[in-house]
Amino acid sequence: MRQRFLTYVVRGFPLFALAGLPFAGYTQVQVSREPRHHNVFANEWVRVLDVHVPPHDTTMMHKHSTPSVFLILSKTKTGSEAVIEPRRRSFTDGNIWFEGFYDTPRIHRVWNEDTVDFHAMDIELLHEPSGAAGDSIKVPYSRSLFDEKPVHAFKVTLGKSIGFRMRATSAPVLVIGLTGPAAEGDVNGQPFRNKGDYLFVPAGSALGIGNKSRTSEQQFLLLYLK
Repeated sequence: MRQRFLTYVVRGFPLFALAGLPFAGYTQVQVSREPRHHNVFANEWVRVLDVHVPPHDTTMMHKHSTPSVFLILSKTKTGSEAVIEPRRRSFTDGNIWFEGFYDTPRIHRVWNEDTVDFHAMDIELLHEPSGAAGDSIKVPYSRSLFDEKPVHAFKVTLGKSIGFRMRATSAPVLVIGLTGPAAEGDVNGQPFRNKGDYLFVPAGSALGIGNKSRTSEQQFLLLYLK
């Protein structure tokens, strides 16, 4: 018997629908092996996948099954075709969200229907949550985005020439730059100039974040790994 699959439309762009194709005809890879999801950093806590899909290009059909934080870092007209989809998401600039994939994975492919690069990040959370950190964390100049079993996410906004320093934390932190290009952020002495710049800060380390710009604010995403 033939099966039908649903094509999701993102940001109202008209996309094609595929029908009558057997499931066996879809080959898939784990997202960490998909060529446009570049594995730029990995340890026992996280795997950082920096996603770049050029204009009029399409990813391979791939599977998300690890708890992950997703960031959309470009304003790009995109579409996705899903074989399995736990929920529908909007691929718009600035979107940041968590998905656990505890019961249902996502199997899909994404294409770029724009004239500019589609840039996103998939932060796979590889560790087993300990429950030792999260509720008492206070981050200056921030708002909490979500607090899940493996991660507590904060969005930090620093005004012109503002910075802060925090004492050693009991959990590792992944910091990702949300401003750029030509930003003037600084995290523990490392320049943050572009969207997607990142730094993993091990547990027991101090954390300093600053905005050296005298003309514009800078934003950062802090992921406390529990």
